[in-house]
Amino acid sequence: MTRVMLADDHPMIAAALDVLLRGTDYELVGRARSGSDALAEVARLKPDLLLLDVNMPDGSGLDVLRDLRERRSAPAVVLLTAGMDDSQLLVADRLGPEGMVLKTSDPALLLECMEQVRKGEHWADPEIAERTRHAKERAASAPSLTPRERELVELVRQGLRNRDIAAQLGVTEGTVKVYLHAIFDKLGVDNRTELAMRGAELLG
Repeated sequence: MTRVMLADDHPMIAAALDVLLRGTDYELVGRARSGSDALAEVARLKPDLLLLDVNMPDGSGLDVLRDLRERRSAPAVVLLTAGMDDSQLLVADRLGPEGMVLKTSDPALLLECMEQVRKGEHWADPEIAERTRHAKERAASAPSLTPRERELVELVRQGLRNRDIAAQLGVTEGTVKVYLHAIFDKLGVDNRTELAMRGAELLG
């Protein structure tokens, strides 16, 4: 039996998975409803396969996957998603989950994915694979940033205010504003909120 754990905060998904796995070679051994719970339960249950929702409270699925990739012993991971933006797709691509499945797909695709992952293969929903390819193309064609601009984008992603960024970079707050507006124009974003949301994508 392959021991499976689910990390998803939607009760309907858990109920549907329980029905789907009946009579198969997979055993649902546990469930987590948040990112922090997922990490704790993986350490406790040591499943062979983790079905991991991308969007969860208290730590996203991508945060969980990033943490698991730093561990010596971790389960194979299949990301479950209702949809990801370019930034999430690029992060997921870099982290390399063993599988990725759209929640809107036919349940048979999830079983196919799990079977391939159990054999040591990687499997991605064709639609996700296509979206990832387009996201990479858009990222590759985006204007390049200077080292200083990249540093500033990273600080914006961390939620720092202009005053704090200025202190950290050793420049005036006015200089930070000038840099920011230049970055907005170069990347075609309208404000620092959009810049922060797309930071991972823009930094590549």
